[in-house]
Amino acid sequence: MLRRIIGALRLDPAIYRELKEDPAATVPALLVVALCALAAGVVGLPTGGLTAFGVLAASAYVSWIIFVVAAYIFGTKALPGPATDATLGALVRTLGFALTPSLLLVFGVVPALQIVVVPLAFVWVFFASLIALRETLLVGTLRAVLVAVLAYVASAVVGLFLTPPGASG
Repeated sequence: MLRRIIGALRLDPAIYRELKEDPAATVPALLVVALCALAAGVVGLPTGGLTAFGVLAASAYVSWIIFVVAAYIFGTKALPGPATDATLGALVRTLGFALTPSLLLVFGVVPALQIVVVPLAFVWVFFASLIALRETLLVGTLRAVLVAVLAYVASAVVGLFLTPPGASG
């Protein structure tokens, strides 16, 4: 699992191809997602305490689920490439490990670090997600970008309805 985490952090396409084909990697991918959701919750601790931690962690987890489902719909139904044959399970595995850079959010417990850590984690996860989508959907980079952007927008829109105002602290 550690080798795959490091490969995901290094944006190694071979790791994402390997994850796509390995159903045994589903549980480790979901463990990575759970840890990343907890790391996202840490960002809310300094200003909102345990309530913000819980809301942000739950929101991060639900947002990831929505992102994966939206990426599956956009990537396999609306905008598939000629060779696309991805399953929802394959996207769970590859996009689960693509979330690994958000583990950096644990450093968000220090408010002064949030201004660096949060954008860095977001950008790194975005690029990891692009590679994961490209390798899983067997599409070019441009189509992967389009699927990623549409899935992020869908996740953000649904998130707006699920997260109560002022919940982050």
